[in-house]
Amino acid sequence: MAGPGRTLTPDERALWRKVARTARPLPAGEARVPRQIGDETFSALFQRSTGGAVPALNTGSVSGRTPADRGAERKVRRGRVEIDARIDLHGETAARARQMLLAFLSRAAMKGHRTILVITGKGANARAEDSRRFEPWQPDERSLPGVLRRSVPLWLAEPEFGVLVSGYAPAHARHGGAGAFYVMLRA
Repeated sequence: MAGPGRTLTPDERALWRKVARTARPLPAGEARVPRQIGDETFSALFQRSTGGAVPALNTGSVSGRTPADRGAERKVRRGRVEIDARIDLHGETAARARQMLLAFLSRAAMKGHRTILVITGKGANARAEDSRRFEPWQPDERSLPGVLRRSVPLWLAEPEFGVLVSGYAPAHARHGGAGAFYVMLRA
């Protein structure tokens, strides 16, 4: 692919001419309206584009993207958010939950929804984790609880979700607290 300061190779130029011959102008006066993508269609597109594989979990730290304006941020902190739709992921595997979340956010964005409540749950042994909070972690212990709770912010930081999501924040206690997130979609 040609970038700034690089010319096309003869093969690239030939390919471009071939593609350019197939281009047709849009009819005048017709607005382009995105078509609705159903569940089956989205699932088929996802399977075809990724081969059904879910990218490896990035365990790096991710800072939350908060709402852009201060008023919206204050409403989120106080739990005074108008929720347009909600999805409950707890009980799902990480791979399935990621697919469900991406499909759900895509449909919600097409419907014009702006604030989504994503319920992850706190993890199967969240209470046990709280009781062990001050004990040193042992490497032979089974994995820590809350896989979805830890994964959702990482997924939302991925480019695939970034085109849909403008910000996210932990939910207020009245909406699930540590077991849920508010996800704000782009306008």
